Amino acid sequence: MRLSDVLLVPWRATRRPLRWLSLIIVIACCLGAAAIGHFAHDPDGWLASTMVLCLGAAYAWAFWLSTTLLLAIDARKLRLPGVEGTVHASMLVYGVLTVAVPTLLIGAFGADASRVALLTAWAVAGGLAFVLLPRWCAMLVGFLPALGTSVRHFFQLPPFSDPRWLTWGVLALVVLAVVDVLRWRQLLRNDTDNELGFGSAMVLQFRRQGATGNWSGLQQMDSGQMIRQRPDWMQPRADLRRTGPQSPVRALRVALGGWYMPKTVTGHLRAAAPALLPMLVMIPVMSLMFAGNHRADASNSTLIGFGVGLLWGVLFGCLLLTAMVTVLIRQRWQRNNAELPLLALLPGLGDARHMRHNLLRATLTIPLVTQLLLSAAMLAAALVAARFVHLGSVTLLLIALPQLAAAGTMVTQVLCTLGGRKLPTWGEWLIYVPFFVLFFLSIFLPVTTMGNHPWQGASLAQPLLLAAWVVMAMVLTWLGRRGWRGLLARPHPFMPN
Repeated sequence: MRLSDVLLVPWRATRRPLRWLSLIIVIACCLGAAAIGHFAHDPDGWLASTMVLCLGAAYAWAFWLSTTLLLAIDARKLRLPGVEGTVHASMLVYGVLTVAVPTLLIGAFGADASRVALLTAWAVAGGLAFVLLPRWCAMLVGFLPALGTSVRHFFQLPPFSDPRWLTWGVLALVVLAVVDVLRWRQLLRNDTDNELGFGSAMVLQFRRQGATGNWSGLQQMDSGQMIRQRPDWMQPRADLRRTGPQSPVRALRVALGGWYMPKTVTGHLRAAAPALLPMLVMIPVMSLMFAGNHRADASNSTLIGFGVGLLWGVLFGCLLLTAMVTVLIRQRWQRNNAELPLLALLPGLGDARHMRHNLLRATLTIPLVTQLLLSAAMLAAALVAARFVHLGSVTLLLIALPQLAAAGTMVTQVLCTLGGRKLPTWGEWLIYVPFFVLFFLSIFLPVTTMGNHPWQGASLAQPLLLAAWVVMAMVLTWLGRRGWRGLLARPHPFMPN
């Protein structure tokens, strides 16, 4: 077993798009941690830098390095000698490097090396557990930092700087590591053909969903496979009443199927459960977190928990809905089968102008209304925080912008798909990588303006971030206009791309 083979395992287990995306995210986190360490002058600045590095480490182990399990599973099934051992050695080497490098770098600048190592090891073990445990666990993992902060303040536990936290932290890390090892062994040795359902591990679905190939994700799955992923209690209950020529928009929703299918009230609640449950969990968690801290200013750990919880709510709310709508429409318009010609022959839709009007109403009305409700829930969580810490109007605007941007991106993607004007992959990279950078900055930058030691550079960074969002809005408007003109140029909208 050569060291070069051990180091190259993650690169061979994933395809090129995921490699570069993961590398970009990790480098961005490293640069962000360096910037925080350079500009932050308070004693707890090392904690913020460490948390940003932990974010990159958790992503790398959840969505990049974890894919080596798929390689080990295939090697075991094919009875390839030595591959499993190489994969396991690679995981050990990268685990040591992920923990040791940040500890040495941040510790060299006067930080507590033991706490940096503990936090980074938690990020590694937690990121791996995120994709190894059943999928329903993933919906709750993002709220653990906020919930831990709430419990610490509510029960008057000692601060993280207290030496007693090292003992409890090491014990928690050992438990988490044992869970990772046992779950890895179970997935490696058991039958892993059942990749669907909320009880399956997320890592098993990376092969099907394109996380190891097409960077755009779920496009390899058809609607039947996506429906079979849901447990019985989340299966939709269709409502086909008032469907026919007298209601063309409703008829188009039935034809599109999936998330657009008209449902009963119970069916809507079941279908929206993946987005609603995290939103419902977030508000009481935020209330507990700030209610447990009776001071006017929140501590840095409280604000970190608030930022992570807010990010998780947005990811499982607005971004999940945007991805669902975009993927479903792209699936319908990218497949060369009989679905679109049958839609074009559907009676009662009128001429091309009425077709476009009814199709846009069918594809965008309900998603936009849902996005509005989710945005209201996110702002409600921000207002809960505003009761305990000062939030200016610019800060609230930055918190609201990611939800509005997600809605605008959804409209843009739908128009580009319907108009046959989808950008090539490299063009989407040039637009949506900066979009996600702004997305994350808009969530975490407002957090730096609160607490006992607010970042002094936030007064300059916030207007710059707003200006960057204005530029991004202009780019999305150009893309949407480009898709709209392509839609107008088509004789009818039901033409495959």
